[in-house]
Amino acid sequence: MNQPRIATLLFALVVLSTTMMSSAWAAEAYRFEMVIFERPGGTGGGEQWPDQQEPPDNSKAVGSLDALSVGSRALGPVAYTLNKRGLPVLEHLAWRQVPRGRGSEAWYTVGSGRLSGLVRITRGRYLHFDADLYLRDPGSANVRRVHLYRRMRSDELHYVDHPLLGIVIRADRLQPRNEPDSADAAAGEPKPVQPAGDE
Repeated sequence: MNQPRIATLLFALVVLSTTMMSSAWAAEAYRFEMVIFERPGGTGGGEQWPDQQEPPDNSKAVGSLDALSVGSRALGPVAYTLNKRGLPVLEHLAWRQVPRGRGSEAWYTVGSGRLSGLVRITRGRYLHFDADLYLRDPGSANVRRVHLYRRMRSDELHYVDHPLLGIVIRADRLQPRNEPDSADAAAGEPKPVQPAGDE
């Protein structure tokens, strides 16, 4: 076999191997668990929000997180502690999902009471969490729209902070990793953060 043909064959094998690995990587399923809690009286250093804001556009949702829910919840003690500390838990959900790619617009609805909105989890090299939430003030007609984002590593607890809301979220891979943890660490992936006062 001549050298050009060998080079062509090797290139084809590399492309095929990369495609197969990418497909397997993209199809990995995760178990997510999320606790959303309110921070009563939180104003965040003088920040102001309009009393009335347009709610998220739920028409772009592809489904509800409730429809993906799984029974067991590991963050029950976290939710209990938050409630005991005067930080009311608004939503506590656990679900199974195969995240789509970074360009995906696969949003899911969450909440039905004082808190409602959209949540999206996508995957590139890391997991990316986006939330577009709508919080109604108790006893008034005022509403606040809150946008949150977090880049996450799997198998770790993460805290997403906002003056009005906090989110504790965890993503656990349901299949073995296809690449070592050291690759993520070398890329400067942020570490999980604990809520204030939990040291």
